[in-house]
Parts: sequence; C-alpha cells; structure tokens
Amino acid sequence: MTYLPIIQPRWQVPAGQIDGVTGVNKFGRCTDVDQALHDIWDIPGTATWVAPTAARIHDIASTSASDDGAPVGVGARTIRVWGLTAWGAAEVSEDIIMNGVGNVPTQALVIIHRMQVLTKGASGPNVGTITATAQVDGTITAQINIGEGQTQMAIYGVPSVRDAYLSCWYASQTKTGGAAASVDMRLLVNPEPDAELLGFLVKGTAGMISTGSTRFQHFYDPYFKVPGPAIIKVDAIASANDNDLSAGFDLYLVDNT
Repeated sequence: MTYLPIIQPRWQVPAGQIDGVTGVNKFGRCTDVDQALHDIWDIPGTATWVAPTAARIHDIASTSASDDGAPVGVGARTIRVWGLTAWGAAEVSEDIIMNGVGNVPTQALVIIHRMQVLTKGASGPNVGTITATAQVDGTITAQINIGEGQTQMAIYGVPSVRDAYLSCWYASQTKTGGAAASVDMRLLVNPEPDAELLGFLVKGTAGMISTGSTRFQHFYDPYFKVPGPAIIKVDAIASANDNDLSAGFDLYLVDNT
C-alpha cells in the first residue's frame, strides 16, 4: 500500500524516497486576461487552452531559426516534453532536438502539460516562441514564450493509473494598465477526459482586486483528492481588461494500481 507523506519529511517525495508517490508543483501565467473566461497559460488575450481531440502527434517549432540543435544555434537546442500517450497510461517525457522554424514531430499524446528547454546557446534559453501544435486539430497544446525556457500553464493531466491529492492552489494579480479590476479565479476539474474534453466542474473559487487583495492561497486539510483520469486547471475572468495573472497548484500523485 502507498502512503501519503503526512508524517515523513516532504523533501522525501521529490527525492524519490517514497515509492509510488510523486510531487508536482504546477504554475501558470497569463499576461493579458480580459473580460472573458481565460485559462491561466502562456497565450494571452482571449485564447482558451484546448486539449487534443485524440492522441495526436505534435509539431514542435520556434518562431526563430536561432532555436536549433542541428546545427547548434544560439537559442534553444533541445527541449523536453511531458505528457500522456493515453488517459490510461503513466506520464512520459520525450527529448526533442530543435530545428529552428522547422517542425519536429513528437510521439502521439492526448495532453502536453509541460515543456522545458534542456540545452541552449549563448542567447538562450529560447530566442523565439516555441509551440507544440497538434496535427489534424491544428491547435496549440503548449507554448514556451520568448526567453522563459519553459511553459507556464496551470493545467495538468492525471492518468487513470494515478490519483492526485492537492495540497493547495493559489493566484496573484498584477494590473498592467487601464481601469482598476476585480478578478474571479476558479479551480476546475474535468473528471472524465477519456470521454469528453469540455465538461469542467468548479472545485474552488477566489476573488482578488487590483486596489486591494492581489494574492491568495488556499491550503487543503485534508488533501483534496482528484481521481484519475482528470484534467486540473485554473481559469479567470476580470471586470476590466489588461490583467497579468499568475496561478498554480501543488499536488501529490499516488499510484492506485
């Protein structure tokens, strides 16, 4: 039987000293949340994150030829992609050798929930915007913005072979321009992504205002269990345009087989 790290020091989880338990710190940022619901991830404006409609090969490419691993460029040379090949399979990772603005295919994935630059040149971590675009669907599943070196997406996919135990979720607000704004944040869970991708349940809400409270954090005691398969994410809507929002959640993944 697998036990959650309640008594043991919590550093034992990231150190890999508790079998069957993995820690996840998921954080995201959107630099332009307006008066419409917006997921907290790397694409600003009115873009909503969309999961692939099925397991899709993704094309990895940059907007800059400097993000190249063969021959080596001055930007990102290799990146690592994390995701799920199926909702019944454990998380996998894959290393990609960048080809500048040219597409490099991944294995077929039902979700990508993190990408990170592994190796870089003198102008790294990445000179251009690096995107993972699902073939057939034509939608961007994940994106690394210029100079950031990894995705910032408050989105995570839990496979059916694992359960997630959330210890907290949080958010903060920076008003970048325009009128003062209040912001409503939501923690959302889709409990059946293997059947449909749009039905998210509200599991937590919080409010912030740019002239007052601009940060909040909620701790779960006991931990909040999200059985796999599931998609966990945070979204927001503001009373005025041009809000820079960050959000995320911390969880333990526990084998359930």
